[in-house]
Amino acid sequence: DKETNAIFFRGEGSQHFDTNKLRIMIKILLLCSCVAGLVAHMSIPDKYIVYIKKHGHKAQMLHVTHGVPASIQLAQAIYESAAGGSNIAKQANNHFGIRCGDGWEGERYESESGCWRKYMNVGHSYLDHANYLAKYYPDACGKDWQHWVKYCKGYGGPGYWEKIGKIIRNYQLDDYDFDYIR
Repeated sequence: DKETNAIFFRGEGSQHFDTNKLRIMIKILLLCSCVAGLVAHMSIPDKYIVYIKKHGHKAQMLHVTHGVPASIQLAQAIYESAAGGSNIAKQANNHFGIRCGDGWEGERYESESGCWRKYMNVGHSYLDHANYLAKYYPDACGKDWQHWVKYCKGYGGPGYWEKIGKIIRNYQLDDYDFDYIR
C-alpha cells in the first residue's frame, strides 16, 4: 500500500519520496538496459552473427572433446578467415589459416601466399584446428579463454592473442563456452 511504500522509502527524518518519480526512474532504467542490449547486439556485424550461429555448435563440441574453448575457436576463425569470407576459407574450407607444414599429408591449396591445408568441409577445419591447438598448447586445454589469451604465445605473431581476446569480449563469444570444462 502507499503508506508502506512511503515508510520504506522514507527513513526517520528523511523527506517524503515520491513513488511516481520512482516509477518513472525504474521505467527509464529498464528502457536504458533494453537499449544497451540492442546496441551491444547491433555492434556485432550481421555476417559474424550468421557465422557464429552456423559454426558455434562445432566449436562447442570440440570444447568438450578437446578442451579448447569454443570462444577461442570462434574468435580465431572470425579473425583468420574474416568469418569464412577469405579466399582460403572459400577455396579450401580452411577457416584458421593453417599452412601445410608439420608433415601435412592431406590435400593442399596453393596460393601466391603459400601452401594451405585444404579440407573436405568446414567441420574438418575446426577438428584439425582443435587437434593443432591440443598438440601445441596441451597445458592450456581445459582452461578458460582468458588463460589462452594471457599465456599462449608463438601463434600468429606479436599481439595476436590480445586481438583474439578483444574479439571474444566484443562479440561475447564466451557465452559459447561451457563452465563445467573449466
